[in-house]
This record gives sequence, C-alpha cells and structure tokens, in this order.
Amino acid sequence: MRKLFIQFYLLLFVCFLVMTMLVGLVYKFTAERAGRQSMDDLMKSSLYLMRSELREIPPRDWNKTINNLDLNLSFKLHIEPINKYQLDAGSMRRLRAGEIVALDDEYTFLQHIPRSHYVLAVGPIPYLFFLHEMRLLDIALLAFIGMSLALPVFIWMRPYWKDMLKLESAAQRFGQGHLDERIHFDNASSLVRLGVAFNQMADNINTLVASKKQLIDNIAHELRTPLVRLRYRLEMSDNLSAAESAALNRDIEQLESLIEELLTYARLDRPQVELFLQPVDLANWLGERIADIRSVHPEYDIALDLPQRENFGVSDTRLMERVLDNLVNNALRYARQRLRVGLWFDGSQACLQVEDDGPGIPAEERQRVLEPFVRLDPSRDRATGGCGLGLAIVQSVALALGGHVTIDSSPLGGASVRFCWPVDLPLRGTANRS
Repeated sequence: MRKLFIQFYLLLFVCFLVMTMLVGLVYKFTAERAGRQSMDDLMKSSLYLMRSELREIPPRDWNKTINNLDLNLSFKLHIEPINKYQLDAGSMRRLRAGEIVALDDEYTFLQHIPRSHYVLAVGPIPYLFFLHEMRLLDIALLAFIGMSLALPVFIWMRPYWKDMLKLESAAQRFGQGHLDERIHFDNASSLVRLGVAFNQMADNINTLVASKKQLIDNIAHELRTPLVRLRYRLEMSDNLSAAESAALNRDIEQLESLIEELLTYARLDRPQVELFLQPVDLANWLGERIADIRSVHPEYDIALDLPQRENFGVSDTRLMERVLDNLVNNALRYARQRLRVGLWFDGSQACLQVEDDGPGIPAEERQRVLEPFVRLDPSRDRATGGCGLGLAIVQSVALALGGHVTIDSSPLGGASVRFCWPVDLPLRGTANRS
C-alpha cells in the first residue's frame, strides 16, 4: 500500500510541477519581458538626462556633481572607469556602441559616456534584487506546496488503503488454507463490488475442494466394498489353484494399495494439511525403521548413515513413516542389490536421503516424476509395480512441512532422492501450504 501511495503522490506532484513550469514560462515570456523592457526604457531616459547634466562638466567633477543632485532615487548613480568591469567581448562591444549592459549578478546597469573612458553605473537597483529574492521564494513555495500535496493524497487514499489492506489480509488467509475466510465492505466503500466478487470466488473454490474430497472418499468407499467381497469369495473358493489364488491376492493388494495412496494424496493435496507434530529422536526412529525393512528384505544390502549423536527435532512421525516407506519402496523396486539411507542435520534443517544402484532417473525427468501418476519408460513402468503416486506423496509431505525434495544421481549408480524439512517447527495442530 505504501508503494501505491508513493506512486500516486509522485504522479500528482509531477503533474503539478509541469503545470507550474508552464505557467512560469508564460510569465517569463510575457510579464517579465514587458517589465524588463519598461526598465530598459526608464534607464535609457535617466541615463540620457544624466549625460546632459554632465556634458559641460569636467570628468573629475562628475561624481561630485551627481552627488550634489537632489534626485531622491532608491538606487545609486556613480561614474566608474570602463576598465573596472570585467566584461566579455560581446558585452564590451555593445557597451562601447552605446547600448545599456546589465550586470545581473550586481543588479547594476552600465552605459558608456560618449567620447570618454568612463561609464555611468546605475545600481544596485532594489527592484532587481527583489526579483532575485522572489525566484528563491518561488522555489521554496513550490517545494512547500509539493510536500503539502501529500496530505490531501493521504486523506483521499485512506479509506481505499484500509479496504485494500483488509482485502489483502483476507486473500492471504484464504491462500493459506482458511477456505471459510470472507470479506465484507461497507456499502459506501468503492471496493464493495470487488469484495462481492472475492466472496463468490471463495465460495466456488470451497465448493470445488469439498466436491473433490467427497468424490475421492466416495470412490474409495465404492471400490473397497467390492474388493472386500472379492477377497471373501476368493477365500471361500476351492476351484482355484494356489498360483491363481496368489495372483488374485496380489491384484487385490495392488488395488487396495492404490486406494490407500489415492486417499493419502487427496488428504495431502488440500490447502490446509493437518499435522500431528511432536519431538522425536530422528536418528533412533530411522534406525528402528531400517531394521524392520532389513528383516523384510534380507536379499538387499541396505546401508544406513546416521549422525554420531542423538538429534531431536519436531516432526509428524506418521507422515515421516509414509515418506520413508515410499522412498525405500521406490528404491527397492528399481535397485539391483544395494541401497543406502542417510540422515544428517544442517542447522535447523534435517535431510533424509535414499540412494539405489538401479538405472537412475534422467536429469530432464527428475522434476516430472514428482507429479502424480507419472512413470518413466522403459526403466520405470507398470511392470515394476506401483501407481505413480509414491514420489508425489513425498513432494506433498515436503510442502506441508515447509521443506523440499531433490532428485540427483547417486554414487551407487542409480537415483538419489533427498527429502529436507525444518525440524524447528512450532508445536501446533496444522500446517499451511503456501
């Protein structure tokens, strides 16, 4: 808002300044020129009369004669040698030709006395000094008026300023996930129609988010019901071989996993994600989780790099378990033999990194794989399992915690996925995604 005030004030001040300069130019080329011409005519007449008085008097008595004259003038008349004044060539030429030369800095007029090396000097003239002082006064007055323009601008903008600050605050809260945020202006406000439009937009977005949530919940419910029935009938069937039964069970598990991933991603894809933050020893937690994974996958060499000491931080262990499971399962899906899981701290940031010795991820595809339902061909496709939501969920958790996800090449030869997040989060119930 301060920027808007400054811009409007500068625009008004520049317009005022241009208008004042135009008026000043008109004055300069009309009134001031006419006044200068009148002053020149007056000085010519005065100088002519003075030369007439001095015509029959010797030069040595000129100043004495002038002083004895009772002219009752507001300026001084005196005779000076012509070489006393340092004039440029053009001014000296005009002076010797009989023209009147003005010395603006000294507020004095000069005219050459014919057939002599003297000039008649008139000044300093108070009128010229007054004109000079008036110029300084004009500049000071112009600056004062320019600064005083800020007051009417502020008075005019104040109601708009307050309403725009109110609108900005409502937009920020709405963007942070408070979808019930609305704004109400007085009927006299010039922004009342903008407030109505904002509320209509907020209602539409809120309706769309609620509709999306309800749709996903309904789809999950409708899919789970026939899956439960299918599993029950599969258990009751005696006509299937063991291999067929195992294949059907795997298909059912994949569908259940897809539903669970969809629900998790839908919960994380909302503007406001509910977090359950608590202090946790991250190194100890990670060690226990990796021990469980090693017992389930003994065929893989899973290395673990942990800090040398206990490191406590604030986090949501439920979401962190989902992040770790997704990263490790993704690495296991493409690894040949080796995995490496690391945890380290950099100030208030913690980083969890999972590497594998698989085919890796091309540099141009590393940002795209963080989007939902993205699989890479031919090395990472449906044949390896998964539904393309694992890394998308990791990315959503990072956004909810205020962190970020980075994908790079691993020294093991495959992909390296790094999940970093702040561990000094305040203990509160929700986190806003922005």
